[in-house]
Amino acid sequence: MLAASGHLTDRDRDLVRLVAVHRVLATSQLAALGFGNITTARHRLSVLVRLGLLRRFRPHTPTGSAPWHYVLGPVGAAMLGVEDREETRWLPHVRADRQLSLERSPRLTHMTGRNWFFVALARDARAHGGELREWLNEADTAARYENAAVRQDDRARLPHPDGAGTWAEDGRAASFLLEYDTGTEHLPVLAGKLDGYQVLAAGLPGTGRSARSCCSASAPRAGSRAPAAHWPPPGRPPTCGSPPPRSTRASPARPGRYGCRC
Repeated sequence: MLAASGHLTDRDRDLVRLVAVHRVLATSQLAALGFGNITTARHRLSVLVRLGLLRRFRPHTPTGSAPWHYVLGPVGAAMLGVEDREETRWLPHVRADRQLSLERSPRLTHMTGRNWFFVALARDARAHGGELREWLNEADTAARYENAAVRQDDRARLPHPDGAGTWAEDGRAASFLLEYDTGTEHLPVLAGKLDGYQVLAAGLPGTGRSARSCCSASAPRAGSRAPAAHWPPPGRPPTCGSPPPRSTRASPARPGRYGCRC
């Protein structure tokens, strides 16, 4: 690990932590988060793999080849453990059986799609200003909201968000919960979750119900005129309740916490 640390930049460390927290990120996602172009991203990610900070795999596809998907490597787990002063925290993430299970998981497409939602926000922050102030994965979202002040009778109605975040711009911030669907659920089922999200938002501590929105990103459905909610155009933030204000400011030198230094 000492040998590897001498070759690392702040951006490298940021990217390794992002991969660890969100379990898997594809080449194009990491390129959008921390690089100016895909060629530079591929070169640097190959270096991080060679140093053992990351591992990578290509999911099986019926035709053609999938892009590289990156997961935490053993040296990366050791580095993060030292930074967090908890040496064993990230070791389960690099177990071979766990990573093989992820590679073959039917939820892999769902996970990468969910992560694209947040990557698009971080990319927008780098290009236009604003900040993706918070990006929580599914497990961290559940941990935060498990103690929401909700009546026992209502707990069965609570949804299981795929993530949560906070977008900030022009002195305003909008926190949201994400429900990501790839077209596998019927629209009435998705619509039925809205009541549960209302109950969950009403029971959260903080600034009140109006500050929290529910975002639903959905892939296009065959035979359907329109999805439940349209995926935002590349590089633009999604609509979450009241849309965040657009900005014409130049990209800040140090983007939000989830856009890495270049």
